[in-house]
Amino acid sequence: MKKLNSFLKYTLIIITALIVIAALCFTYFIFKNEAPITTGDIEFGVPYKNDQKLDIYHPTKKVYENSPVVFYIHGGAWITGNKITLNNGRFNGAANTLREKGYTIISPNYTLAEKQKSPFPDCILDIYEAVEWTKKHADLYHLDTLNMGLLGESAGAHIAMMLAFPDTTLAPHRYKKTNFNYLIDVYGPSDLEGIYHSGLIDQLDSTLNKLPPSIRAHFDLKQYVFGFDPSRDTLKVKDMFTSYSPVNFLNKNLMPVLIIHGKEDQIVPVDQSLSLHSKLDRLGVPNELHLLDHVNHGFINASKEQKEATQAWISNFVVKWYKK
Repeated sequence: MKKLNSFLKYTLIIITALIVIAALCFTYFIFKNEAPITTGDIEFGVPYKNDQKLDIYHPTKKVYENSPVVFYIHGGAWITGNKITLNNGRFNGAANTLREKGYTIISPNYTLAEKQKSPFPDCILDIYEAVEWTKKHADLYHLDTLNMGLLGESAGAHIAMMLAFPDTTLAPHRYKKTNFNYLIDVYGPSDLEGIYHSGLIDQLDSTLNKLPPSIRAHFDLKQYVFGFDPSRDTLKVKDMFTSYSPVNFLNKNLMPVLIIHGKEDQIVPVDQSLSLHSKLDRLGVPNELHLLDHVNHGFINASKEQKEATQAWISNFVVKWYKK
């Protein structure tokens, strides 16, 4: 018994030490990278819909009587992720610059996938709700609802495109379509069928098939995203591809679009952004495409210069399309 108590005691000490070290490392990372979370007036965990919450990063300088708004939509393959990732370093420079220029950044959480429960369309409708909440509370927070835009990365960029591209909302009886000033798509999937049939999915399936069935079931991403086994209902899969692929809703009346993508992206193939850019050009929609050499998903392997350029592209694009 004494040996067991001693073991538990030292185990608890080790776990506590690891937690403290992790907290210190996180704190160091946040301050080292000048995360928005460390500056200015911020409201965390504001409820906007049932159990969904958002964070409000107020301007650090008052430039406008009513502040223009940037909605940041986090990534995570529709399965994971959190609104707090605005502070993970990938957009710190742009976020801080925009707040200094008088912008408010709103970062909402949204419905994530569960086993046999697709996130669609709830994840998209949640962001609609966050936008509607912002409109309703614009006077309270001194927000300019005529100057709002979308910034999304990865799955968040897909959701942003689903808000921005269709002529009508997914629930027109509940929401009036919002005319955003701009959309910033950072390595977002615009064509779900292309993602599904990419070499990455085949490689993932091959790897998972080598695992014991009991373990494999917990990593079957397809059943999380679709909510069912896609191999058993191809017609339903096809309908989901059609309904939730932003590229199917392009039209000549879209807002300006900024696209940023790493050429070596192993999660969302760069062809997704190249195709989107080409189609926007044909429609005459103002857009910019920036490709990053040797860069993988999440800006992995990006140089300091590439990271700095990305911050400038984002903040400059937002400011460029402010409507007086």
